[in-house]
Amino acid sequence: MMTQRQTPLRAALAAALTLALLAGCGGERLPEPSPTPGPAPEQPQPAGPAATAQPTPEPTVEPTAEPTAQPTAEPTPEPTPQPTAKPAAQPTPEPAAQPTPQPTPSGPEDGSYTANVTLSGGTGRASIRSPAALRCAGGQFYATIQWSSPNFDYMKVNGVRYELISAPGSNSAFEIPVAAFDQPFAVIADTVAMSEPHEVEYTLTFHSDSLTKQ
Repeated sequence: MMTQRQTPLRAALAAALTLALLAGCGGERLPEPSPTPGPAPEQPQPAGPAATAQPTPEPTVEPTAEPTAQPTAEPTPEPTPQPTAKPAAQPTPEPAAQPTPQPTPSGPEDGSYTANVTLSGGTGRASIRSPAALRCAGGQFYATIQWSSPNFDYMKVNGVRYELISAPGSNSAFEIPVAAFDQPFAVIADTVAMSEPHEVEYTLTFHSDSLTKQ
């Protein structure tokens, strides 16, 4: 900055000295040269405000995301299976043993026979005569059932009705087919001893070991 201000001043002094020398030498006064205007001194530029130092942005520290603790899944206790109560096995009722029927004497001759007979069922107050009179016709036996009471008016065997063969006023008697020997078979006897006729169920059993021809 100082060098630029001194340069025009030195030039002006040099010009004045030259004119003085010329005037002394020639006696003629030369017109003074107009000072050559030098370049205008530069005005000092005011120092601008110092640039504000921008703070270096520090990186924002992101907090480290801590993993959220997941609760440990506890296993759901499974219910202990209760054993299904099995119904107690009911014993299968075994059928009552049926007596093995004894074969009827093969080829029985037609004629008259007797055989022991057993009565069961009813009220237990009535009874029949045993041995009973039998007859054989064509291999089929028929028995005369003699009751201890005159109050029976008919009998049924396998749904077939059989009428009285006894005289009026005497104990009731019927002739019925012998369905089997040595095993019971069902019969029905209708009684009139009650206020109204009533069918009563009985069973008869004829015993082949007592079968006797007359």
